[in-house]
Amino acid sequence: MRRGFTMVAAAGVLAWPASALAQGGLENAAGDMAPAGDTVRYILDSALLVMGGVGALVALAGLCMREAGLARPQHTPAACLRVLAGFGVAALAFWLVGYNLIYTVEEGGLLGEFRPWTPLDAAAPAAASGVAATARAPAAAWFFQASLAGLAVAAVSGAVSERARLWPFLVFSALLAGLVYPVAAGWTRGQGYFAETWGFYDFGGAVLHIAGGAAALAGAIVVGPRPGRYAGGVVRPAAKTALSLSALGALLFVPGWTLALIAMNGSVSSAPAANTVALIAANACLAAGGGVVTALVITKAVYRRAGVVSSIAGAVGGLVAIAADPAHPAAWQAAMIGGVGGMIVTIAPPFLDRFRIDDAGFCIAPHLLCGLWGAAIAPWSNPDIRVLGQFVGLAAVAAFVFFMSLLLWTSLKYFAGVRSTSADDAAPAPAPSEANA
Repeated sequence: MRRGFTMVAAAGVLAWPASALAQGGLENAAGDMAPAGDTVRYILDSALLVMGGVGALVALAGLCMREAGLARPQHTPAACLRVLAGFGVAALAFWLVGYNLIYTVEEGGLLGEFRPWTPLDAAAPAAASGVAATARAPAAAWFFQASLAGLAVAAVSGAVSERARLWPFLVFSALLAGLVYPVAAGWTRGQGYFAETWGFYDFGGAVLHIAGGAAALAGAIVVGPRPGRYAGGVVRPAAKTALSLSALGALLFVPGWTLALIAMNGSVSSAPAANTVALIAANACLAAGGGVVTALVITKAVYRRAGVVSSIAGAVGGLVAIAADPAHPAAWQAAMIGGVGGMIVTIAPPFLDRFRIDDAGFCIAPHLLCGLWGAAIAPWSNPDIRVLGQFVGLAAVAAFVFFMSLLLWTSLKYFAGVRSTSADDAAPAPAPSEANA
């Protein structure tokens, strides 16, 4: 009898919070929760950055698989090595100078300090959620940002796939991750000139992809197209025999980049921050879905068949498009932003081919163009963003990274040579009938 009474009472105690949430709503209940203590906040927010860094590495693996699947079979090992080694040199360069170039720039300044990162340095503040630098482990902040820098290098690797030499590419990767990208990120995410003076806003991911895409465009121009790609004035796509691997890469990029976007919020240790994190995850999912479906529909309408490659690019493009501000759009806005990203990655490659710009890994449109689109449309859902400042910041970042990358690629071309001369690269591409729309 006493045991039965005790069980009923316990059930009532456990059911009471659920009843309160049902009556008052999740949002009101979250608002009544007490904030976490300083120690708990430090642990949770540091762990969030570590998980975000792991997510970025998963996304990096996805980009590696995407590139390997789109390359001809004899180039698959070289593609994997290029991404892996590129990440290695990028991490070292980001440690030696890149991180502090971003986060030691004075407010409204143009350049940070040229010095290595140490665990004694303060963690970068999370501008997205206002988390103070002292609220998170410095090493967790560095690990997260270094993992992101590797994604920019992977975008370049895909664009110059099948014809770029390894060692010049690694030199460029070190310069991109250690100097070029950090300077541009310092202007924006580091609260430098364009963030403070012009009000340029980036949640954390747009400038990264714009930098990677602009560097990829410069590399594709300087390295040149694959042999036989534009022979006889006809675009001759290479056979893609491992599209299942590329599709798996896209499926890895979706959760990996979503987790990285969540970590950019900076905190999960309060009820409002946790709600924001959940909204970011939902909007990222909708943007990816919008990108895939739009690319699929357009390809079916234009080429009369479903396109695997365009759908893969649509998933990446949709997620990149939402990266500038995933926390403010409504659900339908997130799906539309991603959908336009899917349209961009479908119509841009033929346009690039008209200028004989050979983007072997379909990287320029998803990273550069979708990054520009996402940052440009951010004021639509966030009225606090200045439209003029957004466009000025975008133009400055894209132009700086592109011209600096063009200079670096050109210098490497004349001093070391960037073009592979292997027998495999000399083989002409297959006939157009082997292309997948």
